[in-house]
Amino acid sequence: MDAYVFGLGEKRRCVARCLLEEVFICGYIDNYKADSMGLFDGKPIVRQGGIREPYDYIIITLLEYEDVRNSLVEQGVRREKIVSFFDAKDASNEQYWGVLDAYKWRVELMWIYHTEVAVPTIDNLNYELYADSEHVRKGLPKIMDAEDTVRILARGKKSLARFGDGEFELMFGRSRPKFQSTDCRLAERLREALHSHEENLLIAIADNYGSLAKYTDEAARGIRMYMTKEVREDHMKALDLDRQYYDAYLSRAYIMYRDKTDAKGRFDRIREIWGGQNVLVIEGRHTRFGVGNDLLENAESVERILVPDKNAFEKYGQIIEAARRYGKGKLILSILGPTATVLAYDLAREDYWIIDIGQLDTEYEWFLRGVERRCSLKYKNVSEIAYHEVIGDDGKFGSYYNEIVEEI
Repeated sequence: MDAYVFGLGEKRRCVARCLLEEVFICGYIDNYKADSMGLFDGKPIVRQGGIREPYDYIIITLLEYEDVRNSLVEQGVRREKIVSFFDAKDASNEQYWGVLDAYKWRVELMWIYHTEVAVPTIDNLNYELYADSEHVRKGLPKIMDAEDTVRILARGKKSLARFGDGEFELMFGRSRPKFQSTDCRLAERLREALHSHEENLLIAIADNYGSLAKYTDEAARGIRMYMTKEVREDHMKALDLDRQYYDAYLSRAYIMYRDKTDAKGRFDRIREIWGGQNVLVIEGRHTRFGVGNDLLENAESVERILVPDKNAFEKYGQIIEAARRYGKGKLILSILGPTATVLAYDLAREDYWIIDIGQLDTEYEWFLRGVERRCSLKYKNVSEIAYHEVIGDDGKFGSYYNEIVEEI
């Protein structure tokens, strides 16, 4: 029996422990690692479009399996050939017990639930339930809410550098974003930016530390899984509890919030920042911020600098020089992951107006579609869905190409 394994992340080991001996792995599917690695354990690594018959099953190793499974079906793979390891329904399907040991499979799922749901929930309970108590509150960072943060950015023409889990993990020497490798120099620059006190630069961090009641169950669960005791301690050592921080989730205006009734208002208030402004967008080659929607329609003009989708910091010298050439007198919107954080810090010190805007466009696309869960976008990179393969634009975005002033 031949099978492909989809995904080379840590959860692949869970699948490996359950595979029956008669199953032969004919290859691995990983859109990010196919180009850089080529082989894993002596087997080829292919992109999703490179799957070749014959095979009996494709085993998905990702916790967030639904989008991948749907894309495989759209590609023409029969649903019964797709085994989603972390889908409890698949684990109860006797058809798949000839691929994975049924007993070991259930044990793995119970252990994952215990370690990644139950334990983080218990560990975080004190902070969530008692976030308003004086004892707990004094041990948490002060974060201005997203609405007030946006108001300051618009009225005061302040710059913004955002620190999410990816930036913190890179500072601690732990790899988090799949699109940026750990880099000692980047880690040092991030620490420098975090501890800076530039008058025209707001330092934003994710509002993960206290109550999570405003977030969906899925979003809260993801935050709890990340905010382990070790991670929380690392964050508290890096942060200044006497300082005023701002909400990095201003760019997460839709999918993570339980109450979505004001989602349009959130986007409208953010759009006011660049209303009537000349905008320079610095983004990954397949980010396409505001392309195919009206997010930037109220800007006076839009120009773009395109950089590599992965490991943008390796080109940092070229990126900042291009930003200096084209960004004077404009609002710079940067969508470059951790590189955008450093860029915002450096350019704000030189009196440029720059906002590390993150994945706002992705959130806006989800809002326009009315989806309740994260999903891939056909023509754009989605950082949360690392295994999504972006396709060409079929010539739909002609005006977008006219906005590109430089490619790095």
